[in-house]
Amino acid sequence: MADNRKNIKLVSGAKIAETSSKGNQEKWFEGGKWYKLDQFGYEALSESLISALLEMSNIETDTPFTFVRYSPMRVSVRGVMRVCSVSDNFMKKGESLITVNRLLSQVLGCPLKDKLAPLTSGKRRIAYLADAVTEYTGLDDFGAYLTLLFEVDALFLNDDRHLNNIAVLKTGRKYDYCPIFDNGAGLLSNTQMLPMDIMPKGLISTLKARPFMMTFTRQMNTARAIYGGQLAMPKLSRADIAEYLAPLLEFYTQRDRGIISDRVTECILTRQKCL
Repeated sequence: MADNRKNIKLVSGAKIAETSSKGNQEKWFEGGKWYKLDQFGYEALSESLISALLEMSNIETDTPFTFVRYSPMRVSVRGVMRVCSVSDNFMKKGESLITVNRLLSQVLGCPLKDKLAPLTSGKRRIAYLADAVTEYTGLDDFGAYLTLLFEVDALFLNDDRHLNNIAVLKTGRKYDYCPIFDNGAGLLSNTQMLPMDIMPKGLISTLKARPFMMTFTRQMNTARAIYGGQLAMPKLSRADIAEYLAPLLEFYTQRDRGIISDRVTECILTRQKCL
């Protein structure tokens, strides 16, 4: 395998601390590409594997939506070799990315969470979010887009789809759907919060789906009941998963490869039954 390395010189101000519900992740833009360092475990593997598997889905053939492609890379950061995910900048000239949290909080004149909290069911919260974005942006299929996000998250157990990880693109006064991005928290990748000495099945049962803190299956099925199913994926065997995993595991220490493989494989085999 080619030694995929790059020397990255980070100076003061060049690094962005990307805030999520899990903490901060170092992220920066250089040469038309975004780089995100592994911060809590094997996020780069998760991002890369999920985008590779989504290539087999119907997202870009049967829906008006798309997704970001990621690949892993070794980089030298302050003299230390680190693993990161790399992706092309998907925004066109003049486009800006606006999270639904920022967008609707500005429109409503109060935090979005304050509007969602009083709603008495997951169905009402999902419908409110979809309808509010559609009303303001004119994106008529936002409910379907939201459902697709929840389906992808349910399949890969991405428990970090907070309201700042759901976004739209804006050019002038025109809005468009944002490619599905930021899946690095999936596949049990956060080994700080999900320790590697606990069996995958035990970890899987503890996770909740954001942004509505339901089980993944319930959040997905609630959205599907309103907007219909969106995602179609072929069933993967253990051998299929191993084939996709093999080149990605090379970026991690030999000691951890077997454990990572077991966690990722168990996650996918378990969750695809619910799709």
